[in-house]
This record gives sequence, structure tokens and C-alpha cells, in this order.
Amino acid sequence: MRLAALVVAAMSLSTVQGVRAQVQWWPTEVALTTGRWVAEEDMQGQVDGMALGAQVAWMTRATNGWAAFFNGVEHGGFVGIHRIGASAYGLQGQAGWTVRTNQTRLVGWSFTGGVAYNPTTYHAEDAPDLIAVGSNWNGLVRLGLTLANDSRVSLGLGLSHTSNGALRRPNKGINTPHARLIVRPTAVPNRRVVADGAQMGAWSHVLGLGIGGRDHGPYGGHIFGVQELFAQSTFVWSPRVGLTAQLALAHHDALRADPNTGEPSDTLASSVKDRLQPGWSVGWTWLFGRARLDLLKGGVLDNPTPGFKTRYNKAQILMAVHPSLDVFAALRFSHWRADYVSAGIALRWGRSEKECISCPRWDM
Repeated sequence: MRLAALVVAAMSLSTVQGVRAQVQWWPTEVALTTGRWVAEEDMQGQVDGMALGAQVAWMTRATNGWAAFFNGVEHGGFVGIHRIGASAYGLQGQAGWTVRTNQTRLVGWSFTGGVAYNPTTYHAEDAPDLIAVGSNWNGLVRLGLTLANDSRVSLGLGLSHTSNGALRRPNKGINTPHARLIVRPTAVPNRRVVADGAQMGAWSHVLGLGIGGRDHGPYGGHIFGVQELFAQSTFVWSPRVGLTAQLALAHHDALRADPNTGEPSDTLASSVKDRLQPGWSVGWTWLFGRARLDLLKGGVLDNPTPGFKTRYNKAQILMAVHPSLDVFAALRFSHWRADYVSAGIALRWGRSEKECISCPRWDM
């Protein structure tokens, strides 16, 4: 009932024309979501209904610069509330940022990143069955398609995932295929982007340092630190996509975890050399102006993480804060199981978006 009341209130208020014209912070869209939590076998008994959610967002559109190569983009922040489909977990608050492409086409991609807050989580004594969520604060990612982009009413289809990236276990995570009805009660304002498209055929290079961690205990134990140094190069295949190769060296402290307790061991990986993980990965990069999303696949050459295979996947987003400096967040995982999460800074050199020779001039 609370969820229904929030939805009705949001949609009712969005029709007030006078207030909307004067208040610049009024939401530009209201969205309703329904789906189903795809729980693993040991959690399927907790699913007792559909996943339902509602959110409001403040979006802007752009058709210049890098956005032009995506046939126009719509992007902005949102807040919402979500029922994951299991009463035992209660409601989940969500907030983040969404980017949608192909605004002048019928179908476009949708990318979302943010945070999710769960008031109810695993507790060894009070809630031993709630192994999907090990911490109150979790990361939120969503990938999907949006139909009828250039319309007051759109339909979205996608998959969302929330977890803490193995920073606090148990951390089964929540995967939800879903459908979304998007209503835009007011016209989405246009705002020019400040970065141009990437120069086709150009190279860019990154040297990054990240600090993170993982909880190697099966049900909440010791958090081991992870430090990672990586170098990567990206070849701009098109103004939207690049091809990326990365070499990395991680100091993974969880290599000295006791296999029975998850606590630090005095005999396992006692030297720094035994805790080093050289690795490689290749993949592609989505080029969103100042932001870049890397999706990579590779492997560990030595000393794999206990319980993991040598092959891994890696997702990271880099945001330029200076022409030669990025901040980033990264997740390394294998078969939908997180290894560690990290964040850090990266030095960048090579041709920037402001030096694109073949791009149209946008008078920026």
C-alpha cells in the first residue's frame, strides 16, 4: 500500500501545470517496474511475489558532441523504491544515474549505475536465511533496451543486479529481469554536452592504481585488502566503441585466507610474491564523452583467488576529472560471482575528445 500511495502521489503531482512551469527541479519522468527475482536454489523459497518498483527521474537530452554519435542521448539522476519480490527483505531504496541512447530511433540501449539501500540484511542469529544481501549499502547496475524513446510513454526491458561486490559476505546478490513503463509528464529539457566524440583510429592509454577488498569468509568474516596496478590501451574503433587490452598486477590479500574459517593464515601465502596476481584482459569500451565503460574478459597468470578459476571478467567505469586524470570504480568477477571491488585514480594520455579531427564542429 505504501508503494501504491507513492506512485499515485507522484503521478498526480506531475500533472500540476502551474507548479511544474515554475519549479525547475520537478521530475521529468515517472517509471513503474515489474519483474521477477531469479533466485538461486537455496533462496528460491524466499520468493513470494513479483518484484515491483517506482521511481522519479530528472533527465536531460543532448544531440551534440559525443551524444550525436549515439543518435542523441537522455541522461540524468533518479530516486526510487523497490520490492525485490521477497517480503523477508522488505523494501529497497535506490538512487543513481541512467544513460539512454538512440533518442531519435525506435529502440535504444539503457545503462544505469547507482546504489541500493536494504534495511533488512543477513544476520547470523536474527536472519540467517537472508544470504542474498550481506550489507545495507549495495551497488546497483542495470542494462536494458528502451522502446519508443522519442515519446511521452516508453517501455523498457532489462536486467538489474544489486550486490556489494563481495565486500561483505554472504553476497549472493539479486538478479531481476524486468519490464518498465516510463511516463514523461513534461518535455525533457535539452542540454548540450561538453565533450566531443572520440577520433576514429586514435589510441588512448591509461595507467591506474586501485584499492579495494573482499570478504573471503562464507558468512561474514575478515575483509582482505586488494591493491591493483594496471595499464591499458584503447583503440577507437568508432566514435562510440573502442577495443581495449589491459595488463594488471594485483596484490590479493585473500590468498592467505584459511580455507575452513576464512580468517588470515600464518602459513598460507606468507610472502608478498605468493599474493601477487598478474593478469590480462581484452574487451570493448563504450565511449560516453567524459565517461568510459570497459567490459573485459581475461585471466590470472599465477596465484588465482581461492575458490575461483583462472579466467575472470572485469567491468570498470572511468570518469575524466581532468584531461589527463580519471577516477574509476571496478568489479572483477567470474560466472556472476564477485571476486573483489575496487576504486582509484588513473593517468591518461593520447588524443582527447577535444582533439577529434573528423568530428563535426559543435561550437562548444
